Amino acid sequence: MPDLPAPDGKFFPRNLTARADYRVPGNPSGTRAESGVDNCFPGLEFDQRNLDTGFFPGIRVDFHRDEGARVLAFTGEPALAQGLTDADLSDTRPLYVRALCGRTTVDQSEQQVPTVDCAPLSGLDVWRHVHDLLPGTVTVLLAPIATPPPAVPDLNGTRLTGNSFVQRDAQGRVESAVLTAPRARYLDADGVIDPEVYRPGELTRSLCAPWQYDFRDCGCFYWAASKPDVTSSADGSVPEVNFLRADRGTPPAPDLSSDQGGRRTALEFTYPQLIRDWQVLPVVLDDREQEEPVSTPRAMPAAVAAARDLMSPEDVAKELTKLAGVEHALCVEYLYAHYSLNAPQFLPRSADELTRRAHAAGQEVFAVAIDEMRHLRWVNEALAMLGRQPVLDRATVIDREIDHEFGLERLTRDRLQWFVDVEAPSRHVADDPDDPVGLDGMYVKLHMSVVQQLDLFPQGDRLAHLIKLIIDEGGDHYRRFLAVQDHLAGLQENQYLRRLDAQADAAETELLDISDQYYVLLLGTLRASLELFDSAGGALMAQTRLVMTNLQELHHVLAGRGVGPRFTMPVLPDQDGGTPAEMSTAYRQLARDAAATVTATLPAVARRDGRLRPMVLRHMTDVEAVLAALTALDGR
Repeated sequence: MPDLPAPDGKFFPRNLTARADYRVPGNPSGTRAESGVDNCFPGLEFDQRNLDTGFFPGIRVDFHRDEGARVLAFTGEPALAQGLTDADLSDTRPLYVRALCGRTTVDQSEQQVPTVDCAPLSGLDVWRHVHDLLPGTVTVLLAPIATPPPAVPDLNGTRLTGNSFVQRDAQGRVESAVLTAPRARYLDADGVIDPEVYRPGELTRSLCAPWQYDFRDCGCFYWAASKPDVTSSADGSVPEVNFLRADRGTPPAPDLSSDQGGRRTALEFTYPQLIRDWQVLPVVLDDREQEEPVSTPRAMPAAVAAARDLMSPEDVAKELTKLAGVEHALCVEYLYAHYSLNAPQFLPRSADELTRRAHAAGQEVFAVAIDEMRHLRWVNEALAMLGRQPVLDRATVIDREIDHEFGLERLTRDRLQWFVDVEAPSRHVADDPDDPVGLDGMYVKLHMSVVQQLDLFPQGDRLAHLIKLIIDEGGDHYRRFLAVQDHLAGLQENQYLRRLDAQADAAETELLDISDQYYVLLLGTLRASLELFDSAGGALMAQTRLVMTNLQELHHVLAGRGVGPRFTMPVLPDQDGGTPAEMSTAYRQLARDAAATVTATLPAVARRDGRLRPMVLRHMTDVEAVLAALTALDGR
């Protein structure tokens, strides 16, 4: 390391462990003691609560108890000097920390230190007070639980005199013990956590090890987990079952709606059961438990049975090419439906209830449209793995049970129901290749074709992961459109919809022309970013998002005036009309031409309508940034 001056506030390691300069190859810097972080919750290097079990010299305390902080052992002075032994800690009459006294803030004088009454506290609440204790003299009162608890004396006088004493009843049992000593340092003379106090494994015993502990405890109510809290049964007959239920009988019992009184938790695997029997938990695909692991060739679920007709890499590429157009088409349909809702882009605080409901519905639809944009990107990433060029065509027909012609329509009840249907989780693939299936069903077939033939696909693991992401988000889209129905329930269409068929005046016609050029610019920059991917695509993708943001703002201006965006699909370069380099050049030129048209037209918009001047100025700056990014690619 270079010999640089120490920055202000730099912490220097002073103990042997932190000074160790050996770096283990492959270990991140966070594993070194000088970078380590201790925490009072599971997941990091060690659990501070376990360190604090020895906060007072000569005693060990268990804080993980509802009834209080229980004394586990007497290990040294001053307890032993007062005649206390482990024989005083019987299970029939255990001792607890009933009060403690010590400085907790630097502004406390020695005469002002309060006594903390621990009688009404749980063990972890006692620990919170223990954790706050500063170095210095501490006094603790140990006593059995009594009902009602006796009054706690002021311990600060005893603390200042340094006295310790024990009171016993006629049978020799401890009634109370007051012990005074300096707060434990936790470290030995060499600055290492004292091995005479803490045995190997004690500091990490409550962390996420074994993995079943964290697997069981984490969930939607606490911490993101690698398991579902609620699934549906394998046959779909029970829509909500507890994934960790101990009773694995058929049919499973419906899940409880709450854990009040611990009723739900009581039905789950205990820690020992989960450590022993974790392998009985089923694989969950698309929120449904599977009867057999998908890797088992016999007795596969229906969604896996069609794997007997797996697709070749060539067929997968053809299907992904088709699906890219579908994702593009759905994105545009969802955006148009979003603009048809009678709500502003940003909700003012003064909005009435009707506007709030329409805005909430619009935000759900817009979120799905954003996901479809991301799906278009993921499909193109998958195509790149298969050696194909990016595809930005827009489907004119969306295959479902009944073919759906692409079109720009307002979010009527019928249109909303079709959106619900198109995103509904079918979770199956057709046995007959001519039998149309749902959009997600097609992705399921693609996914199985990849995972069952990984050796045939370049980057097969990554390809399968991308396709699975699209499948998973499809279920979320379905739930979002159901939420839209809830937001609009009880309203008439004329209450929440705006008309988008007004005759455009000259200013609005200019905005529509700019909108179409933005659409071309968007497709051109998106194509360029998809070609580059990790090399420079990230920077260009940021410019692509900038175009999307401006297009969104422009469309809300038009929709607010009753004019719907046209989304005119430009004539794109022919995919088969040239080499990849020639295609790349053609798309970039298409984007440059569109950007030039936008910058030439925007000033006229500001002159016609001064209210739009701030928007025009922002857009001019953004388009210039996009042009600069495209120009920078010319040297690549």
